[in-house]
Amino acid sequence: MNGANFSKKFIFNENIDSDYLYSLYEDDYQYIEEIFQTTLAHFNEDLNSIKVAYQTNNISELKKAIHKIKPTFGFVGLPLVQNICKEFEDICQKATSSNDLSSEYQQIVVTLAESKELIASEYNKLKEFNSNFL
Repeated sequence: MNGANFSKKFIFNENIDSDYLYSLYEDDYQYIEEIFQTTLAHFNEDLNSIKVAYQTNNISELKKAIHKIKPTFGFVGLPLVQNICKEFEDICQKATSSNDLSSEYQQIVVTLAESKELIASEYNKLKEFNSNFL
């Protein structure tokens, strides 16, 4: 990366665990930008899989879809959302139909949508930040 010794540090949104991100990627902001971009590229497909599984009352597929998206949130510094996914996955294990999951499902869909907006916002900020150092 050009300008590897620059001292300006990217300031992440307060909802993102920046210490955790730095533990994963140090200050390689271009790589972090790529991680956010990749996350966004697959997000709608993964969220749609969750919605379809719920709507078709396929608890097994719902659990798989949540399991698939769960690690994404660790990669982008949202371990609390990752934990919410884990809790929902555990609830799916005990459910016999989508009706058993109604309120939890509504909450997780909102959480995932809000997380996507946050990831997109941070991605755009990272892109701008990185473009200043190329």
